[in-house]
Amino acid sequence: MSDPVPGLAELIATVRAEAIALGRDDLAGQLPGPLGARDTMRRTRVVVAGEPGAGKSSLINGLLGRPGLSPAATGCWIEFRYGAADSATILLADPADPGTPHRVAADLAELAGYATLDRITAPVIGAEVRLDEPILRELVLVDTPGAATRTTLAALRQADALLYVCDATRPIRPDEVDFLIEAAQRVQTVAVALNKIDIPGHGRAVAESRRRLGDRPELARFAVHAVSAHLADRAGRPGTAYTAAIRLTEAAGVRPLVDRLLYDATAGAARLRSANQARITGTIARELLVHIDQATGPAARVADDIATVTTLLDGGGLSGARFEEARYAAVLRFAAAADALTPGRPALVIAGLAAGAADALDDVQDRVLDALRDGLRDDVLIPSGSDLDLRLRAPDASRPRALDLLPTLTGLLTGSAPVVSVLTGSAAVATGLAVAACTGWWRSGDDPWREAAVAQAKTTFDGELRRRVGLVRTYAAEHLPHLLEARRDRLRRLGPDSAPDAVAARATLNLVLEDLSRYHRPADNRWA
Repeated sequence: MSDPVPGLAELIATVRAEAIALGRDDLAGQLPGPLGARDTMRRTRVVVAGEPGAGKSSLINGLLGRPGLSPAATGCWIEFRYGAADSATILLADPADPGTPHRVAADLAELAGYATLDRITAPVIGAEVRLDEPILRELVLVDTPGAATRTTLAALRQADALLYVCDATRPIRPDEVDFLIEAAQRVQTVAVALNKIDIPGHGRAVAESRRRLGDRPELARFAVHAVSAHLADRAGRPGTAYTAAIRLTEAAGVRPLVDRLLYDATAGAARLRSANQARITGTIARELLVHIDQATGPAARVADDIATVTTLLDGGGLSGARFEEARYAAVLRFAAAADALTPGRPALVIAGLAAGAADALDDVQDRVLDALRDGLRDDVLIPSGSDLDLRLRAPDASRPRALDLLPTLTGLLTGSAPVVSVLTGSAAVATGLAVAACTGWWRSGDDPWREAAVAQAKTTFDGELRRRVGLVRTYAAEHLPHLLEARRDRLRRLGPDSAPDAVAARATLNLVLEDLSRYHRPADNRWA
């Protein structure tokens, strides 16, 4: 497959050479390196979502050739990946640490008991299932619980593709189209499977669904497949004759779906990797331009910058007050979302609490990063909460280890331990919190259980966020001074020799930024 961003490696090499020539080895070290075997050989991760009753779990079973494996009323996340022997691991929420689940080994025969919604009596977040099936040598499939929600959207940040399953007996609904448009902003590849074409009279609904999707520019480029999970399921049943299985598989339409999904997801992953590399390279180039401006500017301005950093070191920087403001705002945000939930089935309450918690956690992360950016007076190297690909490291090489500030802070705030490979960060913490809060009340049979579960969720969220923000404050108080000291030392070393041939360096870096901008399409914030 051709390089989605031709010449990107040369642009990175150019910026690296300029950074070294300018004495900014710290920035040179942050530039992307060549892709390794782990990047190029990783299996494509596909999130499978859809409204209840659309048949997504049945379609997964058909793709795997394992009828009845993934339960129809899935109440948790189930990840299917390759393994030499069949096995299952159940992931249970820990109320003391909602983002890090307990793992319990189980037999495949027990999977339905843990994952079927109306049988859950424990705080089950998900399950990891390993199977020796051909398709899993190429794909990791993740079945999602209930309706597509904000938690599903959050999980797409770690996925390569979304497979969205619709009921082919009716046209796709406007709210489903809206969900797909949001999903397309988070994942490079979306495939739509219009399921149940084995049911007579589906043709008109399929045609209307294709029209509604094709009318939206954000979705027109994505593949739409008419499939039958029922026929695929029949093809995989023990005892089905080989020739009959072949005919059923062809009629089911799943093979073209998988082939197209794999091709599009591979191309999309390559585009995303290049986009991240280009974005990081551009940020480093802009920081080098700031360095040149400082080195060649008036000495009085450098003195002012040094004085500003000194003031920050002497106590004029982050006091932690803004962190606490962020925490309080997030607690109120989650409480409002929890109180707004309407009575309904346990799955809807759990999904609503998880969505509200994920939204509040993302909000507190954005606010903390804003405070960090303002406190360090650095709006170049510290990205927004939606773009955490960059890593801010202390430029003082004499220290025992480089500080990796952003991953640590975001990990402390919104979690870093994966539940399943696509469910990490705020989505994992939020799901664990919602499941842990609801299961005890639901299991007890108390009536009305929803009010008790919501109250428990609000209390747990408040306590968990206090703990996490406290850890962030401690970490920031310990490590931010090192970053400020390193910046002051660098400013003090600025002089005529710190930006040799500044005119040529500035021209080169501006050309790099111009070349990088050619690959960016502002209309949808993606990279070609």
